[in-house]
Amino acid sequence: MIHRFAVSNYRSIRDEVVLDLRIPGTAPDLPRFRPSRVKPDIRLPTIAVLMGPNGSGKTTLLRALTTMANVASLPSRSDDANAFIDAVVPFASESTIGDATRFCLDVEADWLALDETPQLFRYELALRRDRRDQNSPVFSYEALSHFPRGRSRRLFERESAEAPVRVSREISGALGFDSRAGRIGAIRDDAPVIGTLAMLKVPLATRIADWLQSLAVVSNVSIVKTLALPTKNVVDILASNSELRAWASKHLESSDLGIQGVEVRERTVTDPEDWLTVWFNHREPVAALPLMVQSGGTQRLFHLLPQLYVALEKGLPAALDEIDADLHVDIVGDMLGWFRSRETNPRNAQLLVTSHNVGLLDDMEKEELFVVEKTRRGETKVHGAQDVRGLRRDTRLYPKYRAGVLGGIPKVG
Repeated sequence: MIHRFAVSNYRSIRDEVVLDLRIPGTAPDLPRFRPSRVKPDIRLPTIAVLMGPNGSGKTTLLRALTTMANVASLPSRSDDANAFIDAVVPFASESTIGDATRFCLDVEADWLALDETPQLFRYELALRRDRRDQNSPVFSYEALSHFPRGRSRRLFERESAEAPVRVSREISGALGFDSRAGRIGAIRDDAPVIGTLAMLKVPLATRIADWLQSLAVVSNVSIVKTLALPTKNVVDILASNSELRAWASKHLESSDLGIQGVEVRERTVTDPEDWLTVWFNHREPVAALPLMVQSGGTQRLFHLLPQLYVALEKGLPAALDEIDADLHVDIVGDMLGWFRSRETNPRNAQLLVTSHNVGLLDDMEKEELFVVEKTRRGETKVHGAQDVRGLRRDTRLYPKYRAGVLGGIPKVG
């Protein structure tokens, strides 16, 4: 589970912005809060809703997380040049344009040994533009630490683009050289340590890279903002997983009472589009109908449900932008409920979403809400509702938000 994510000098984010999900011990012990397996005094929410005006930077914060994950896990820029370029989009001011973009992720995971007790890891990454090629990033700092018995221990660290990488025994031993040496030669300045070591089949790096790349499967945030996975990807996922297909069909039938089952048919050479391979059986008319003629809400659900299923099955954090687009507030509320429930979310998956639907607030605890605002200078700022002084536990969040107590109220004119 993610404990904390921080980013600075990225798009509309100038000074460091922190999404701190840690819930202090003074909060009540609610079923929707999960105890950390590495820090017993900390609990974590299974959902985090980013709410605030249009253009405040909600999508930017999610994009920072997914972009960092993409860049860190790939062996080289040639694997996804656009992601590497997007990772270095500094805040547009004279004082920051030449500075590094920085990311920091604290997460508990079983990266050292799969299916064993997880540990707390901290991954730090700093990139700047190459002075010779403004479209190329340079990895100016990268480090991975974990915290056995609460003490920080470096697994690797690269202090500059040109410096050799200092590594721990877990990594040097996997590479087959004397662990006492403690360092490997400089990795290319436009390549990440994790992606490079994963390419060299270092088990620890491979597990981390796989986890980071899986975030792309359960995210709809990309460089060119999209609200859905490509239909072909969804069709392939449904075709290969009968349990997922049955689960998605059940929820589609519940949301659209006219639907009576979903079929994934083999594509023929005459099918001009991917949506022709997905058919929805209806009670009336009897004939099956393709995806393109379904309602906007049904199409939206069709694309979202596989991502939610994968996140819940694998215990992953999902980052979904505008989760309420085309969907009734009660349907979105049900989705959030899947992640809150121990029955439907036994693996402690987390759902990080942006939303404009204030109707969600009345079923939320203050530890689940993060308000995103922009200053007059165009800088994105984030604060948790739990940080608002004097906000009582028994107070409804909806009227407090509408009254401006929590911040993040849009203004037009």
